[in-house]
Amino acid sequence: MTKTATYLGELHYWRHEPDEWAELLAELRKLGFSGVSSCVPWSVHEHHKGAFAFAKHLNLASFVALAHELGLGVHLRLGPAVGGQLTGFGIPARVLALKECQAVSGRGTPLWLPWPTKMFPAPSFASSAFAAEVGEWFAALGEHLRESKATVSVQCDRRSMGRIAAFDGDYHHDAIAWWQEDNEDVPAPRHFQEDDMPRCLAWVRFGEEYESRAIAWLESAARKGGMALANAAKVGGRASPDSETGDAASSDSERDATTLFIGGAPWFPVVSDDAQKNSVLEALASGITDFTLYMAVARERWAGEARSCDWVGPLLATLREARAHTLRRKTPIVVIANRAEERAAVASCALDSATPAITEWMGLGPSGSAELALDASARLYPRWLAAIREALDLVEVPYLLLGESELHRIDGSTKAVVAPTLRRVDGAVWGALHALGITGMPVVLGPELPIEDELGRPLGDEGGMPQGGGLLAAESLEDIEGLAADVLGLAGELDDLWIAPESPSATCTPFYDEEGQVPLLFVRNRDAAAATAAVNVPVGCTLRDGLTGEAIGEEEGIATLSLAPCETRIFRVEARS
Repeated sequence: MTKTATYLGELHYWRHEPDEWAELLAELRKLGFSGVSSCVPWSVHEHHKGAFAFAKHLNLASFVALAHELGLGVHLRLGPAVGGQLTGFGIPARVLALKECQAVSGRGTPLWLPWPTKMFPAPSFASSAFAAEVGEWFAALGEHLRESKATVSVQCDRRSMGRIAAFDGDYHHDAIAWWQEDNEDVPAPRHFQEDDMPRCLAWVRFGEEYESRAIAWLESAARKGGMALANAAKVGGRASPDSETGDAASSDSERDATTLFIGGAPWFPVVSDDAQKNSVLEALASGITDFTLYMAVARERWAGEARSCDWVGPLLATLREARAHTLRRKTPIVVIANRAEERAAVASCALDSATPAITEWMGLGPSGSAELALDASARLYPRWLAAIREALDLVEVPYLLLGESELHRIDGSTKAVVAPTLRRVDGAVWGALHALGITGMPVVLGPELPIEDELGRPLGDEGGMPQGGGLLAAESLEDIEGLAADVLGLAGELDDLWIAPESPSATCTPFYDEEGQVPLLFVRNRDAAAATAAVNVPVGCTLRDGLTGEAIGEEEGIATLSLAPCETRIFRVEARS
């Protein structure tokens, strides 16, 4: 199947009268969106148990049919915790009030979510009672959408609900039954104990498995309801923390896509239009190919919309004309995120009741929320990851940041792998690094050789250095320029085009087509002050700003660009006529 672009605009059908739908959908089509996305709030459609409303502004099937008539694909997010600034995140109050459906805290109480506009108890995604309620809702929704052509995705994202501290929950008896499937009669820990680190790490990892199991039964319930799941369903439906490229497998134009935000909830600080634009462009420069702009159309409890941003239409046109979804970055270096240390930071947080979603906002220091980790290596790890990324940016070496589940994406174009390690490393990742070393792939670890796996167990005889591997120097953490010189040597011979060697704050990200040509270029100013970037480009080419249309020619192979503070610009690369 030929891969097509997925550019979705978020529009909540149920927040508008049916006679408004055609005009709003036509606007999205005119702006260049390939489809429309919407959450489907259970609480809005359910009047009381077993009674669901699908008339008037809740006639979702009619909305889907109209969108298709206007040439738009449709993607529906079923949740069941859809967010949307709805009380209860769109889950009916009667369901949240059922004790057997509630998540349980480490203290044995309901796990309360302090979200505007009203605090409510979190549901337990392990609860069989909750699963039965969701199944009834999905069955009714599936019957309503029986003749509709829309893809759907489900969601279980504890991060978006703000409760992901290690010992927050879920201690529902059905969740404990899940835990004991792999841990037999071992009791689930309810607070951090340094001398019981393996069990604490196992509990944090179980939190990730909990989400995966929840997604599995939610998808099963959606299929049982007769609904077509998106090909790329993902936990949370947002940019993955494991990967910064977003490269997706080929599928149709209605699949789930990474969410990029335009505006925000009114109880958060206002984000300027320029800041939103730069955020979207930075995401695209990282390699995201398919996305949803949330929100595309204004609504209550949200400030901002894509259709009022004068740069959205030109951006979508530029991406489509350049066939951006078919282009790829060249990334000679792969950086592997160390989830074992990240889990240890969560497990040993000194303020466990304060979820990382909150502590990240507190500006605690260079390691973010990990500054609160009682475990020394977990506290230090984020600084090493940040230093490696800063060094790569400094010498303009493109890289791919991968999580432990994405190592299959390392291929023949990879010149070297950098995996920051301290005390611990995931056992499977460790095995993969050794396998890469056997193939001759340069593998750089450090600054320490790990001695434990992800559960705090000794690596033992498997703890040796991968064949041909090396260690980062401990002093490199405070010597970014020296670290940059080291990683530059790992990248092999780099193209002297599409870089700005005389502009230290500028990062250039070219995207290549199958013939090795560069149709699209992003240039980012990492500095909080305005800058000028002198970019090496082929003689005879012109850079055309993808948002304004400004044409910038080259002089002796150099294109000179003006960059506002922290600005990212997108350019089409054209042959000079």
